[in-house]
Amino acid sequence: MFLSALLTSRLAMAQEVTPLLDLVDISDTDIRNAAFAFINTTTSPGLEGATLNVDNDERNSNQWRSSLGFNAEITLQDYIFNGYWGLAVVGGSLVDNIRLTSTTGQPIKINLRRDIITLRGSLGLSFPVNEHFKLRPVLTLAVSDMQTSTSINGDLYSDGNPSTIDIDNSAQLLSTTASIDALYWYWHDDYRMELSAHYNLIYTDSFSETEPILDTHAWSQTAQLKSQISGPTSLTMSARPWRWMAYANHINFISQDNRALGYTGLFEVGAGMEWRLNIKPLDWFGWQYVGISAGVITSRNVDGFNVGLTAR
Repeated sequence: MFLSALLTSRLAMAQEVTPLLDLVDISDTDIRNAAFAFINTTTSPGLEGATLNVDNDERNSNQWRSSLGFNAEITLQDYIFNGYWGLAVVGGSLVDNIRLTSTTGQPIKINLRRDIITLRGSLGLSFPVNEHFKLRPVLTLAVSDMQTSTSINGDLYSDGNPSTIDIDNSAQLLSTTASIDALYWYWHDDYRMELSAHYNLIYTDSFSETEPILDTHAWSQTAQLKSQISGPTSLTMSARPWRWMAYANHINFISQDNRALGYTGLFEVGAGMEWRLNIKPLDWFGWQYVGISAGVITSRNVDGFNVGLTAR
C-alpha cells in the first residue's frame, strides 16, 4: 500500500484537485521499505528460485525469482584456508494488486509491477575447522536495474467518474553484502546429512532520475537455515549413481517490515534426485551433483513453490 503515497504526490502535481487517498499512516520511509524489500527478497545471496503468492484483505501479489550462476572453492596450496568465488545472473518480478479505500469510502485499486535483473559476483575464504565443519566469510558485489510500472484507478477526484493514472519509474542499484556461512556435513555409511547457517548484512545504494524518493540508500539483514539429507538409489547413469535427497529451509528477512510485501520469513520443504559427479577441472571449480528438486513454500498469508534444476 505504500506506493499509494508516491502515486498521490504525482496526482497532486498533475491535477489541481486534491486526491482522496487516505495517507495518514504512509510515509516516504514506507515507500522505500517496500522497494528495498522486493530487492532483498529477490537478489540476496543464498536465495533459491521461488514463486510466491500473498493474499490478504489488502493485497494480492505474485512474486517470482530465479538465478543462473555458480559458486566454488579454489584449493590454495600451503594455506590453511581455500579461496571461494561465485558469479550469478538473477532476475525477478512482482505483480502487486493493492486495495485501498478513499476518505469518502470509495474503493481505490493500485496495480504495481516491478522487474529487476542483477549481475552478482562474490569472493571469499573457506576455513576448515575440522573434517565436518567449515566457516566461510564472503563479500558480494551486485549491480541491478529495477523497472516499476504503476496504475491507480477509481473515483480519485470525487466527481463520480472513474479515472486511471499510469506512472513509470526506474532505479539502478549497487549492493555490497558481507556474509558469514557456517557449514556442517556428516556421512553415515552412504547417507549424508548437511546443515548450514547463513547471515547477510547488505548495504544498497539506489539511484533514480525518475523518482527522488528512490534516490537513497539502506541497510538490511537476512538469515537462512538449511538442512538436507540424501541417500543412495539403485539408479546409475554413465556409471555414476543417482541419490535421493530431502531438504527443509527457513529464510528470515530480519529488517523487513511485514507490511512491505506481506511477509518477513519463509519455510520451504522439498525433495529431489541428484546425479553424483565429483569432478574438479583446473582446480577452479568443482561439481559434486546435478539434479532436479521440487518444494513447497509457506508462511502466514503466503504460499508458493520451487521447481528447478540444481547444481552444486
